[in-house]
Amino acid sequence: MGLAQQWQALASVLADEVADHVFPRRTLAGVLGMQYLVGGVLAVAWGVVAAMPAQARPAYLACASAALLGAALMGMVWASRMSGRSLTLVAHACIASALVLVTAGHLLAGDPGGPALLFVLWTAPYAGIFSRRARWLHVAASSAVFVVSAWWLPAPTLAQTLVETAIRIATVLCSVLLVSRMTARLRRSATQDPLTGLPNRRVLAAATRAALARQAGREGAVSMLLLDLDRFKHVNDTFGHEAGDELLRQLVPRLLAAVGPRDVVARLGGDEFAVMCEDCDGDRPPERVAARLAQVWAQPLTLAGRTLHVSGSVGVAVAGPGSTPRTLLRDADAAMYESKRGGPGGFRVFHDGLAARSNRVLQLEQGLQRAIGRGEVSVHYQPVMALTGDRAGQAVGAEALLRWHSAELGPVRPDEFIPVAEAAGLIGALGDWVLDQALTDLGDWMAAGHVPADFHVAVNVSAHQLCADLPDRVARQLARHRMPAANLGLEVTESAVLNRSTAPEALRRLHELGVTLLLDDFGTGYSSLSQLQELPFDVVKVDRSFVAGMNRHPRSRALVLAVLSLAESFGMSVVAEGVEDEEQAESLRAAGCPRVQGYFFARPAPVAEFLANLPGTAAVPAPVPVR
Repeated sequence: MGLAQQWQALASVLADEVADHVFPRRTLAGVLGMQYLVGGVLAVAWGVVAAMPAQARPAYLACASAALLGAALMGMVWASRMSGRSLTLVAHACIASALVLVTAGHLLAGDPGGPALLFVLWTAPYAGIFSRRARWLHVAASSAVFVVSAWWLPAPTLAQTLVETAIRIATVLCSVLLVSRMTARLRRSATQDPLTGLPNRRVLAAATRAALARQAGREGAVSMLLLDLDRFKHVNDTFGHEAGDELLRQLVPRLLAAVGPRDVVARLGGDEFAVMCEDCDGDRPPERVAARLAQVWAQPLTLAGRTLHVSGSVGVAVAGPGSTPRTLLRDADAAMYESKRGGPGGFRVFHDGLAARSNRVLQLEQGLQRAIGRGEVSVHYQPVMALTGDRAGQAVGAEALLRWHSAELGPVRPDEFIPVAEAAGLIGALGDWVLDQALTDLGDWMAAGHVPADFHVAVNVSAHQLCADLPDRVARQLARHRMPAANLGLEVTESAVLNRSTAPEALRRLHELGVTLLLDDFGTGYSSLSQLQELPFDVVKVDRSFVAGMNRHPRSRALVLAVLSLAESFGMSVVAEGVEDEEQAESLRAAGCPRVQGYFFARPAPVAEFLANLPGTAAVPAPVPVR
């Protein structure tokens, strides 16, 4: 199915649904009613003035009566809850009646140049708001009345009347065409996505309502599929937004070819598309449609002279009793995000469990938007201990960890709210707040003599924060707090580096700034060795899964020893995470691991508790104020 065929199939659905978004019928009724009222009052005034020829007065009074009747009808329409189709028919009748009566009346009165013609010129362009067929019927009717009435005039005024009639018909035609073009442009902007030419969200909702009405009583006959491209932001960051737009345009014919003739493909915005499927409860279940849509990604695209492989995640919602376009889109959206959690290129069908999860995500998102302002977020610190060297047994640093205690939801785990903050675009504000708070606390500890001058604090950075302006933001924070860059560490996971094309350049600039860069959860990603070689990391953090098994599984122990050897050959330090007992600590010390952190030494804690239980730091006395 092509794009033109889809719009042709939607024509009947859009006739009434979209008209109210271009020219609301109640508004049109109000405008016409006011115009008829004013025209009727003026016609009455002209009909009773002394200078009015006696033979013309009946015509003007007839026109006045018609106008006032039209005003009354439009007033009733405006005040009623008449259906859209009935209202349109009444508007057609009022416009046609006004054109016929006013034109015939003033011409039969022998007054071809009378002011009543102004009423005709004001009214006729409204025909351009309706369909093309109705528009030309109105113009043809008014033109016919002009011509027929002109032949009935006395001979002395016939020639003059014919000329004036031709001019007025041409004026009406121009006015109607102008309004028609403006209406068509407004209708396109109200229904069509300007980038792809696909129907927009409004048209999708109208088509879905019509399909649900047609399939009433057939549960599962209508489905909604929501498609979201995976890593589309990566395409925009790498090739530019124009290339991203071109990618979306190239996908349109593929999407249309993958669906049936009664299905509707729409673009909701950004990289989101939706497909409304009808008659999908038989041999064409929504799962089969989703599988066909998956074939859209099978063939690569050519973008900016390069071959690009893309994928998309699909969420499916099947209509049931009480379903509406809004609920179908909501459920498909929840299923789509569940699909993304399982990896790129998959699809999920909505079920009741997803509804509860979707509501939970919405609660978290709304709560996070207010969390900083309401003082619900805080930073907890976990010490990093030295295992070897002169400072063995002392805390040489700390990791800053964001915590959230919601007034409505209670304490929320970081692994639950951090992904929500990333998806909602809130992670940037939260990350800036954590960095500011960590530097503030570190400055206070140094000023009070709680920690030595080389004590460092590490802050976690998500993939969404690894953008081009991160080094500038960090530099401003360091300057504002007057903190040496060496006292700040930034922890980055392997997946964050893989998922951001801007990450390598941002990391290089941060390294040049003097910030310590830590590769977190080393060994759990895909490109560990290449990252160690190409990116300027200073510290490798061994994932807790390897530490937990090093005394039980020879392979885990071998991996830890290999990381220690590899880091030493690259000139990097190592921190082992998740040390939970003395046996693990002793094994790491024997293996030569320089630094560790974990529950065996201290749990993450608020500032006061962290300082009270801080293991030996060789703290220096607070400086004596200069008098």
